[in-house]
Amino acid sequence: MHDEAVSRREFSKSAVATIAALTALSAVEEACASLPTAESIQEDVTPAETSRRAELSGAVWTTWREIAHLARLAPTPHNTQPFRIRPVDPHTAEIVALSERFLPEEDHGNRYVASAFGIFAATLEVAAATLGVQVRVIPADSIDVAGLHRATLPTTLGTATIVGKMMPSIDAGLLDLRRTSRIPYLDRLVDAGVWTALRAIAESRGHRLLEYNDRDVVDATLRLNVDALIDNLGLDREREEIRHWYRTGPTPPFGDGLWERPLNQSAFEIRTAFGSPRLFHLPILRQRAAHRYLSTQRGTRHIVLLCGPFTTWPELVDAGRALFGIWVEMARHGVYIQPMGSMLTNPAYAARIAQRFAATDCWLVMRAGYSDVPPRAPRLESILL
Repeated sequence: MHDEAVSRREFSKSAVATIAALTALSAVEEACASLPTAESIQEDVTPAETSRRAELSGAVWTTWREIAHLARLAPTPHNTQPFRIRPVDPHTAEIVALSERFLPEEDHGNRYVASAFGIFAATLEVAAATLGVQVRVIPADSIDVAGLHRATLPTTLGTATIVGKMMPSIDAGLLDLRRTSRIPYLDRLVDAGVWTALRAIAESRGHRLLEYNDRDVVDATLRLNVDALIDNLGLDREREEIRHWYRTGPTPPFGDGLWERPLNQSAFEIRTAFGSPRLFHLPILRQRAAHRYLSTQRGTRHIVLLCGPFTTWPELVDAGRALFGIWVEMARHGVYIQPMGSMLTNPAYAARIAQRFAATDCWLVMRAGYSDVPPRAPRLESILL
């Protein structure tokens, strides 16, 4: 009888484990089918769009094509690339945003995508300057930031005007140097003078750059970020929103979204995260996932926060311009970053960051340091509209 009871108990445990495994496998297979690959991403082009592309290939639009070719390199949240340059005449273009490329479930109030307009505007001006063209970008006077994702047509966020010619700048190469690195860093402190320069850039736009290199602070923040990433997978609406932007397979020369190699994650890891997110509620799997992710963060010596006004349309544009200035200065010094937005888009974790660093107005947390050259995330081939 005792042997029979043990046998039944072991059979029951085995059956439950088998059912759980099959359920997880089914969910992973479903996720595999729904995550895009390079081959599955096909852009539908309407006859009107074909006609417009033919028009924009004309000689009269050459300058805007050349500017757009560099401006498309601007970083955007989750590499969604929502901004387009819509030439009106040879000297004027509208900068518009496509609502289908916003992230309203994760980016509450659309503040991060709106601030990315500031990055894009600054990138466009620098792109033009490298070509010997002086461009001024003027943001729209009033934008309903929280309602941007509900627009049914492209929303005009600003106007770019060619105001003259200038000596070409030498910053074109800096635009092409990607600063985001998700691979292990080189376990070396960034020179103090670099941080002085970066703080000055932030302060020139009314923001503060806070830098920490104490190992306990760095390690604790990296662990907190892992917890936020795992917990955010349990938020169904946010998870399903960003699922659309994850890509598996070889990184194409042109594209958008988050690809496995630049992410430094395997296709299996990505598919499991979206196919069976609740598996990570199990302590042993959560621990293993956290350990695996932290292994990609080796060598991190700095945690950096950007803090300041980040609510109104003008504040968001200025914040984006501040980040662009910091981005370019980092490129000059070979410094890489990895934004850790999951801690700030989740209110519970944002409160912990505010308490830990005694700052309630921080809008970006990132790890920073020196890195080998990471795999490149793709950009769209053209952003002219």
